[in-house]
Amino acid sequence: MSNQATSETLDHQLALTLLESFNRPGALISWNARLTSMTPGACEISLPMSQMVNQQHGYFHGGVIGTMADAAGGYAANTLLMPVSECLTAEYKINFVAPAIGDTLIARGKVLKAGKTLVVASAEVFVIHQGKEKLCAIMQQTLFVIPKESPKVNG
Repeated sequence: MSNQATSETLDHQLALTLLESFNRPGALISWNARLTSMTPGACEISLPMSQMVNQQHGYFHGGVIGTMADAAGGYAANTLLMPVSECLTAEYKINFVAPAIGDTLIARGKVLKAGKTLVVASAEVFVIHQGKEKLCAIMQQTLFVIPKESPKVNG
């Protein structure tokens, strides 16, 4: 396993597996988030501003920013783990460094260290305002490596 992000491309089947996983119904899809880039050990997710993801001042909500950072780090890890394994977040720490006011949120995750049972990843979250990217949050997380399971069916 690689311990850092690279500029290599993913295997086509792995990319499809990751997209299928990301596109399952859930918070990110209901908010209209999109997986915009994947390379081994790295991932980018974008999210347009809407009334579903803002807070009372019109900024992106801090919980949404945390969810985006968590997902970007997790999917960066999954680029190295899938199709055999995947991950679950054990913990993360996030620093909000600026208000997230703008029209698009972008979370860029990367693997810092990949082990057999734990992965450490980070993410930087940017907001695009008037065509310029501004850093709004920095996150570091630890992820558990787990066996890949079949999708759960509700009901």
